[in-house]
Amino acid sequence: MTPPHRPQTLAFLPEYLEAAADSAQLAALFGKVCLEIDRILVPIVGQRGVAALFSRSLHQCVKSLPWLGAGERQLPLEFSWVVLRPLIALQPRAEAQAAVCLMLQTFCELLTKLVGRPLTERLLRSPWLIFLSGSAAQEDPQ
Repeated sequence: MTPPHRPQTLAFLPEYLEAAADSAQLAALFGKVCLEIDRILVPIVGQRGVAALFSRSLHQCVKSLPWLGAGERQLPLEFSWVVLRPLIALQPRAEAQAAVCLMLQTFCELLTKLVGRPLTERLLRSPWLIFLSGSAAQEDPQ
């Protein structure tokens, strides 16, 4: 379910990504966005809270992209998005793009259900801008 288009609404949509980005660059972009999400949300809900949101997002996304299930099987006790980066990088570009967008959009929607749209938009504004910039290749978060 994609939120309606309006300037304030966060939407992690494929049309926002560069057509030239390959799977490795998309995986790196996913890493940068997730690192920023961690930076913002861990002080508020803790590492376990963020891990639970990512884990639930992954569980929901496996229905649409079954290959993400390999990430679910590799889950440590506390899920980390880092597990998904290599899986995304190995996929064809279209699959990688779909995974990045679906995971981030699902995460955003879950957070919205918990804290409401205005707070979600305020909290995830910085990760969303990183996503829109598409500047995945400059830094490679670990």
